[in-house]
Amino acid sequence: MNLPAFHDWLFRSIIVAGAASACVLLCPAGWRVRVRQVVPVVAFAVLIALGAGLVRPLPTLEVKAPAILSAWAAAASEGVAPGLVRMFAIVAALLLARTAAGAFAVARLVRRSLPLRSRPWRKLLAECQRTLGLCGDVRLMLAGPGFVPSATGLFRRTVLLPDEAADWTHAQRRLVLLHELGHFRRGDLWTHALGQIACAVHWFNPFVWMLHRHLAVEREFACDALVVARGATPVDYATLLWKMGVAAQGPQISGRKTRLSSAACLAMAAPGRGKLEQRVRRILAPVREAGRWLRVADATLCGCVALMLVACASFKPVIVRAFLGTDPWSTEEISARLAADPFPGEQ
Repeated sequence: MNLPAFHDWLFRSIIVAGAASACVLLCPAGWRVRVRQVVPVVAFAVLIALGAGLVRPLPTLEVKAPAILSAWAAAASEGVAPGLVRMFAIVAALLLARTAAGAFAVARLVRRSLPLRSRPWRKLLAECQRTLGLCGDVRLMLAGPGFVPSATGLFRRTVLLPDEAADWTHAQRRLVLLHELGHFRRGDLWTHALGQIACAVHWFNPFVWMLHRHLAVEREFACDALVVARGATPVDYATLLWKMGVAAQGPQISGRKTRLSSAACLAMAAPGRGKLEQRVRRILAPVREAGRWLRVADATLCGCVALMLVACASFKPVIVRAFLGTDPWSTEEISARLAADPFPGEQ
């Protein structure tokens, strides 16, 4: 006897996200970089497919059960599940609406920003794109005083800079551009949007939010490592990052801009995001580069975890009841047996 469809969906959501979280947290330290970046993205894709009904359950064995259990399951499905479905759908719709509102707010901010077309900036942008192997157009915009450098735009890639960027040195400009362009090169804006949709649809699942936070941290770690790998001095880059993080907590940054950073922007050093202190420590003491065979094993592990998550999403739990006889007991027979005297000879 299958569980009610909605309860089944909740169960599979917990299993998929919980298994992904366990893989991220328990993986050996030498493999954690790739696993922490790949596994959450795969989990988000599987959870969105599960929420959209695109994951077909595996074939299950039909097992007969007593009529009374069937009646209890039907009552639970008709009395509780419909109300839960409506409540879950309303909350998910509100969260999706909030995400869409944040995206529209960022788009409005971009429209109000001033394009940065100075020749030194354009020349440096082209140089950084060649360094990262990034093709396509990227816009540079001045978003206002005190704004934290951010990357935004799924289709029209844009780097938002503060007005104070005009006074930066050439080295500071290069570090900031390398970091923000690194998000475009890695497709971080797409994975960020994927995570937000998964969190909205599976808002009740704490493991989904945990994966989203882990991915946000690892995303910044990866871009920091990319900047250092392209010739940046770790001390200089860590100092710049720390200064930006401290400045982002000042009164000149409004709460609205801070909220925008979590909506559709990937801020370089937004307060409360990316665990700035951990990032600085990791820049100054980087993780040793993995060897060739370890990278192969790492990629194999990620593939196995992806297959496991798909299997977890397709798993359909059943309630199994074994019988000693050929026919199940009726409701009247069950009631009579329960009401019978267990010790009839002691009267």
